[in-house]
Amino acid sequence: MGNKIDITSTAVEKGIDLAKDFLDKLIIPAVEETGLLLKDKVTLWKFKNQVRILNKAKDYCEKNNISPKTISLKLLCPLLDNASLEEEEELQDKWAILLSNLVDSDQNIENHVFPYILGQISTNEFLFLEKVYNDKRERIKKLNQELEIFKKEKPELEKTCQQEVDLVDQEIQKIKAEGKHSFSSEIWELQKVKREKEWKLNSLKYKESGILRKINEPEVIPESELRGFELSNLTRLGLIKLTQETYANSQTLEIPKHDEYRQEEYVRVDVDIEIESNIEHIMTELGELFIDACTEKNKKST
Repeated sequence: MGNKIDITSTAVEKGIDLAKDFLDKLIIPAVEETGLLLKDKVTLWKFKNQVRILNKAKDYCEKNNISPKTISLKLLCPLLDNASLEEEEELQDKWAILLSNLVDSDQNIENHVFPYILGQISTNEFLFLEKVYNDKRERIKKLNQELEIFKKEKPELEKTCQQEVDLVDQEIQKIKAEGKHSFSSEIWELQKVKREKEWKLNSLKYKESGILRKINEPEVIPESELRGFELSNLTRLGLIKLTQETYANSQTLEIPKHDEYRQEEYVRVDVDIEIESNIEHIMTELGELFIDACTEKNKKST
């Protein structure tokens, strides 16, 4: 900890100047007054990491047309301190992206827990969460497309289904007009077809709500891709949680019933109710917000 920082290198000096210039935009007072990067007790290794991450954040801001806003030292100092300990290049990129998002006034992120969380997880854990997050986004994208297509097609589908129901009903009325009994096998078969088409028509009324329900479902964690301690760590941090869904199943018995007009008719009786539970881990809202905060936002230049 007693090592002195060598800043004689031209490359290091240039990096320091760029980092200081960027840092001056993020905090008040200026860097010279805070001594944020140049503390005597900061090791050269930590210092270089801070410079590297600050310059990466600067590049992300320029690339995505972000005008950095000032943020509190209470948020910035712990972020840089934790980020300076990061050895892996992939997570250093995430620290830089997180910082660029935190200083983006358009996003207005003021969450002090995100830097803490990022400092508590491994690269494997982060990439796992990122994949789950992206899988959910892709699922929702496809479901939204399906919903929009269905909304456009629904009026014509309902019209077609109703016409099919009316045609079968007309056929039934025609046969009845010929004097055939309502319980004749011919009418019975047509009534069966009519019920099927009515069910298809009614199902259209619930399809939209069904798609919306799928869109709002949490993303289930593929637990087999994580080791036990990784699962425990992500749960500890509140990024995933264990859920239990309980539901009942009943066994149905079909008892033949004699009827002089109908050849096949059954009485159905539900017996032996079984209670089952579905236990699984899901990604929490905090987990989604955290990954989103560490995801680069591609903005169009204005």
